[in-house]
Amino acid sequence: MYAFILAVFTSTLAYTQAFVDREAYTVIIDHGEKTCYSKSFDMSIKVIFEYRVTAGGNKDIDARVVSPNGLVIYKELKKTGDEISFMASEGDFKFCFSNEFSTISWKKIAFNIRPFEAAALADESGEEGGGMAVKGPLEAFTDDIHLLTTAIVDYQMKYRVRESMGRYIAQQLNVHVMWWSLGQAVIVLMTGFGQVFVFKRFFSDSKRPVKSVPKQSVPS
Repeated sequence: MYAFILAVFTSTLAYTQAFVDREAYTVIIDHGEKTCYSKSFDMSIKVIFEYRVTAGGNKDIDARVVSPNGLVIYKELKKTGDEISFMASEGDFKFCFSNEFSTISWKKIAFNIRPFEAAALADESGEEGGGMAVKGPLEAFTDDIHLLTTAIVDYQMKYRVRESMGRYIAQQLNVHVMWWSLGQAVIVLMTGFGQVFVFKRFFSDSKRPVKSVPKQSVPS
């Protein structure tokens, strides 16, 4: 059974001859399950694959990347997260996560696939000649802004993952503090009632019956 996939961010850029779109997802994998995400490449390009377990159990997962010819180019067991770069060829690559080793806990995983180097605006727009054409000052300035904006998008993806991890830790801590506080409140109440009961018994006015001593007659 495949896990339920929540798409949290997907770039709307289309494929051209010089770049690949950025994609980021969050997947929830139940215990004893595995899921694979397939991505197709139309050209040879260097890409980055990054994943991080943000919640669930010990925050570990089995991960592997499979090339179109079935060759496993990356495989790690019980890993909390990693970032790798590889040369993708034309075809469908599979990015698989397995939680089959876990019998109790589910796992929440955030991963993204992005090009190793940002493409120029001319390449993304599909202009003839692409990045090889001579650029004017305005084009070069616009291209610099585009590259910096792309870097900001990459950092935002990382910060989203860190924010998700921090939120999960805060929620878990909040639950633990709540149960600890409830336990302490019960102990305080039980101790208070116990002390009241003991002191009440200690100071209670319980009179024991006194036996009267019979008077002895004195012989005259």
